[in-house]
Amino acid sequence: MKISVYIATSANGLISNSRNVPDWLSPEYGQGMYTMSQKFKAVIMGKTTYNIIAPDHLPLKNEGTTVVLTTNESAKPDNPTIKFTKESPVEIKQMLEREGHTDAVIIGGATTISQFINAGLVDEIYFIVEPVLFDSGLPLLKNVARELKLKLLQVSKLNEGTVQLHYHVENN
Repeated sequence: MKISVYIATSANGLISNSRNVPDWLSPEYGQGMYTMSQKFKAVIMGKTTYNIIAPDHLPLKNEGTTVVLTTNESAKPDNPTIKFTKESPVEIKQMLEREGHTDAVIIGGATTISQFINAGLVDEIYFIVEPVLFDSGLPLLKNVARELKLKLLQVSKLNEGTVQLHYHVENN
């Protein structure tokens, strides 16, 4: 199974502002995230990301599998395609493979991305770099215990200020 990360960052590498409000994201970021989610039919995210986008902006509403990492075992999903879990990244990958998925995309946040990177499960990363700088906010990674080498596959200009950097993770 191939696992990709699709994440927007500020020009200084933060994935959220100090207000934790995604009002800085371009429409092109949203379109790309929805397109990739629809293509793969398997989406992984943390509970904070879920709380920000659910229920109105979930990329998969009536099909596929959305996995939400949480320690809250009493959390109830908004629809039957959502699975709340505290399982490890390896167990999540195995569960998605058992369900027939060959690709999955992680759309946030820092803890979830970091857990999958630490497990050596991320194959590709799409950075959508938005033309904004934050004085503080959430970094892309938390407690990553390894150094990754990336191979640039493609650079795309999405609009007048936003670019997409597509990388392959070399040393998984």
